[in-house]
Amino acid sequence: MSKLTLKCVLVSGILASSLTWAGESVNQSWNVSSDVKITVENTAGEIVIQAWDKNEVHLSGELGNSVEKLDINESANGLQISVENRNQRNTDSTELLLKVPASALISATGVSADIEITGSDNSKLTASSVSGNVSVSANSEWVSLESVSGDVTFTGASPRISAESVSGDIELSGISGSVDANTVSGDMTLLAGEIKSAKLETVSGDILMTAKLLDSGKLGAQSMSGDVTIKLPSSQAGSFRAQSFSGRISTDFGSVSKASHGPGSHLKYSVGEGGAEIKLESFSGSIRVQQQ
Repeated sequence: MSKLTLKCVLVSGILASSLTWAGESVNQSWNVSSDVKITVENTAGEIVIQAWDKNEVHLSGELGNSVEKLDINESANGLQISVENRNQRNTDSTELLLKVPASALISATGVSADIEITGSDNSKLTASSVSGNVSVSANSEWVSLESVSGDVTFTGASPRISAESVSGDIELSGISGSVDANTVSGDMTLLAGEIKSAKLETVSGDILMTAKLLDSGKLGAQSMSGDVTIKLPSSQAGSFRAQSFSGRISTDFGSVSKASHGPGSHLKYSVGEGGAEIKLESFSGSIRVQQQ
């Protein structure tokens, strides 16, 4: 039996409704459990999700003229909302605004659409767009953010986060625990607390991370064509390894040696007992290891 109650459209004996409202406004509400799973898909336009203190989902917005139907499926597994267009190559903008319970699980997907999520305090949040920005301000135990051609931004708190962008910048603030971030062409900025594991990669872009590594922590940062800057507490214990083929290495921990033959510079230094493992690489960029 469904856990959701459709307040504005009653379809007896059916747990799914397909609504065809091309070019019209949307205004619907559902009573839901506090941890309901919300899945939203929109081809073009915008998806905005805002958390509130009600066990209710409210959907409003404007459907584009290219929309064939708005599919809304409710079941025991949650609420699924999907915008379907008549022609995927020629789509008009559809703007969707959802207000959801703060602890609702969220999965938002766009093709040519920006995604904005604010206020959530949940156990899982995922958002991805093919050609659009992804912006999240939330607290979540597990976060996954992706954009093929757009920026990815996160603020709030999360002990486990992955972020990816093919052509766009990544900015993460309030993260801790486990971090996995990579971008093909874009800069990466991370403001973190205590980190157990971090893997950072960019092909063409700079990496800047401020963090404290746990004694058992591991940090790997690599840029093919960009600078790598890591800021750590002055009391940070661990083994430091850094290598740059055609860039300069500067450090507040240990000293730098030059390659005996050909270009390149290296850092190899350990401080304290045990400690974290820090490994930094850049092919054609500078590496900086600084004290906060």
